[in-house]
Amino acid sequence: MRVKDWLFLLSALLATVSTVASANFDACKLIESSEIKAVQGETVLDAKSSERKSGGFAIAQCYYTLPSQTKSVSLEVTRPDPEQGAPSGPRDRWKKLFHGEGEREGEKESGKPLPVSGVGDEAFWTGNQMIGALYVLKDNSYLRISIGGAEDASVKIRKSKELAQKALKRLSNSF
Repeated sequence: MRVKDWLFLLSALLATVSTVASANFDACKLIESSEIKAVQGETVLDAKSSERKSGGFAIAQCYYTLPSQTKSVSLEVTRPDPEQGAPSGPRDRWKKLFHGEGEREGEKESGKPLPVSGVGDEAFWTGNQMIGALYVLKDNSYLRISIGGAEDASVKIRKSKELAQKALKRLSNSF
């Protein structure tokens, strides 16, 4: 094969890899509707996916609507934007969020983040009696899961952790 042919094949391969890497990421594929139903006790009516890119990050979201709106589930995944390099990645942002100096915005209302073991590289629960979310760091991405419902924080943490473990398995297979 001639050098010209090799260069053509190489450029075609690189174009394909670039297209795959820049394709939109669907956060709704990380947690199945049946898994939401098993945790929340209601069938998912709709799952809406969206993605935005900002500051070198790609942030994909999925909102799972349930019949009881207050029991709906929100998933957000923050990862490096494959189309642009960032001076710092999600892991650096995580350090600022959970290991930074001083009080974080909203900390007075929600209290200090509570460490949660057994999921991801590191995890924290933030919230109060009304709202809360589980943040989970894994490799160079992190996710946020917020679960609605009238249960206390310990039940929401358990449920969020269960969903996070399922999402993390699929997240590691998506790169």
